[in-house]
Amino acid sequence: MKHPHGIAGLLILVALLSAGLVVADAFQMTPKGVQYKDLKPGSGEAAAMGDVATIQFTGWLDDAGRKGKEFYNSRQQDGPVAIVIGTERVMQGWNEGVIGMRPGGKRLLRVPPSLGYGSREIEGVIPANARLIFIIDLLDLEKQPGQ
Repeated sequence: MKHPHGIAGLLILVALLSAGLVVADAFQMTPKGVQYKDLKPGSGEAAAMGDVATIQFTGWLDDAGRKGKEFYNSRQQDGPVAIVIGTERVMQGWNEGVIGMRPGGKRLLRVPPSLGYGSREIEGVIPANARLIFIIDLLDLEKQPGQ
């Protein structure tokens, strides 16, 4: 069977991928440096500063861009968590990474240390200056008045 683009087309695609000109499954980046990728789009209004987001999440230590040791899974612990986006009580990486999500959506976040726990160590769980990976499911979104 003859391929319409043949070997030449395949070689061009491989060259473009190698040069970084075509990025399959690429991450986007927030202004402060959280990398994110939507795994499943949601629907409805997008999350914004001040909104109350109800989420389920799993967190891992970042092992050279891959999921390392899992350190928390809300489904196996206390269940969904409600956060007010943009407050100091929320990890800054989440504040950045949840904005723009829509209810029903699922997003993969790579959080740099400065937007996670920074130089703080959570003994036996998260080392100082750890990069973190999260998968966040946005279950519900409560828009705040005036938005």
